[in-house]
Amino acid sequence: MEETMTGQATLTAAQQRVVKAPATACLLVTAPAGTGKTFSLIRRLAFLSDEEDLEPAEILVLSFSRAAVREIRDRLIEYGSTVAQIDVRTFDSYATWLLSEVAPDGPWQRQGFDQRIREATRLIKEDPDTAELIGDVRHLVVDEVQDLVGDRAELVKALLSTDLDGFTLLGDPAQGIYGFQLDDPQERLAGAARLYDDVRRRFTDDLVEITLEGNFRAREPEARAALSFGTALGKVNAPFAQIQRDLRTVLLSGDSLGTLDQAAPVMARMTAPTALLCRGNKEVLLVSRRLHELGVRHRLQRAAQDKVLPAWISALFRELDSKQPAKDSVLTVVQKAGVDPQEAWDLLRRMDPNRRDETLDLTAVRRRLSRGNFPDELTQQPSEPLAVSTIHRVKGLEFEQVIVVDPGEAPDDDPIEQAERARLLYVAMTRPRDLLIYVKPVTKLSPGQLKQLHDGRWAELGFRAGHRLGMEIRPDDVNAEDPAGTVGFQDDPREIQKYLATAVRGGDPVILAQVPGFSSEDLPIYALEHGGRRIGATTDAFTKALRTLLPGRDRRLPFGVTELRVDSVETVIGREAAGVNAGLGWSGVWLRPRITGLGRFDWAGEQA
Repeated sequence: MEETMTGQATLTAAQQRVVKAPATACLLVTAPAGTGKTFSLIRRLAFLSDEEDLEPAEILVLSFSRAAVREIRDRLIEYGSTVAQIDVRTFDSYATWLLSEVAPDGPWQRQGFDQRIREATRLIKEDPDTAELIGDVRHLVVDEVQDLVGDRAELVKALLSTDLDGFTLLGDPAQGIYGFQLDDPQERLAGAARLYDDVRRRFTDDLVEITLEGNFRAREPEARAALSFGTALGKVNAPFAQIQRDLRTVLLSGDSLGTLDQAAPVMARMTAPTALLCRGNKEVLLVSRRLHELGVRHRLQRAAQDKVLPAWISALFRELDSKQPAKDSVLTVVQKAGVDPQEAWDLLRRMDPNRRDETLDLTAVRRRLSRGNFPDELTQQPSEPLAVSTIHRVKGLEFEQVIVVDPGEAPDDDPIEQAERARLLYVAMTRPRDLLIYVKPVTKLSPGQLKQLHDGRWAELGFRAGHRLGMEIRPDDVNAEDPAGTVGFQDDPREIQKYLATAVRGGDPVILAQVPGFSSEDLPIYALEHGGRRIGATTDAFTKALRTLLPGRDRRLPFGVTELRVDSVETVIGREAAGVNAGLGWSGVWLRPRITGLGRFDWAGEQA
């Protein structure tokens, strides 16, 4: 997302064509990195509202990431007028909203985002009630259209087939890096260019194509180094191998911080927003663990689909006695958590839209939270100047400084890998406003080798047969269905909730330790410990992953797992009965530590 328009106060000629097109126009806008796409999008929405007299309910804006949605909404609020009321959602959020309106008690509540999007697409195509529900929308705006492949692309195609007056699709084929989600090799090679071609075929007579030019992001020459590759890279049959080699040559001709260890002291002193970008999650896990060993504070960039509720949401249910508290009571709790009170109130009221007085129905809010049907802006990344991330997870974002981990050359005999690496490197090298630098490949950060398990998580294997060094720990490895202290170990749940709210912070070290008396060889249970205090217990998903890595009834299990970190303390929605039994009130809403990291197995019991 272009967060600022450096030095731009007026629209370029191409931007004016986008902004001032009538509401009936069918626009396909190619917006290379830094050309002012979001700047133009905001003014386009204002024009549709103020000049074309479209009501907010008649405009629908969809984007790929929550960061993009938050930025668009913030810009609309700053712009003022009725544009602030326009519906802006991620595709996941839109599908969830649609299903909750059409089938509030349907089986979709137990399904993941991809299944929800498929079901929403089916309803748009086939269901009369759904057609009536979305019938008010006259103009569809889709941001980051190059990221749409598979199910999300089909959702957009279905919406384009409804009774719209017009649409505005914005993106850049050169930045289409989500083709890896497709099974068909040729589709992966083409990336999002296929969707562009489909739109061109379907709307041949009415389609207006506009390409934005110039760069309003990069302030220094090195930050512009990759921009010239965008046009060639956006073509279906681009010379990907050559582009990948040329991009890497440009990267390596710039400034270097040396190895990761050599770069660590410099990164530890950085105060400007900085991204350390890796090709994949394997590298992210290794880099993050090493940076923690070197004492460099950082955060892991979350995936676009991660819906992490902030801790202050739990405080509302924990501290307020009434299920329908007054606004003043709500704001008192919110202010204590250090959150902007009016912004929080506006977000909460969007989850309780039927009330007309100055109270909040926490029952309605809980129902929305449990379904995942809440504003995208409610989720935020942790605040640390240095973000360690895959390139995929910073798509659409920008930073003052970007450090790229050299990804190496693509294989000579793999055209799909060449295409994907070329696009990834282009996206990485177009994220900075000021500084673009690199560090050498991170090939020696493990005493063993990393292998991906069937569930997608990474395991660290020794070179000796059967030797297991550790594995990736995920947020869902810690129980959310029951409050800590009720499953896996016995403790006062209320005291643990207070401890989580006041003593646990992002970046804190934690370990998993096997619980004597609660564990068995068949069903090992580990407690999550923070400073010697138990704050959570593992789930069946963790047990299954551990048993997959260490099969056999007689196979010895590690005493614990070390080298883990707290990503954040998040609000979760669990079983209401479990909350009542634990003395936490009626809601089933409480805190859970969100854990990440490439853990090391403790075979000697040193952490026990």
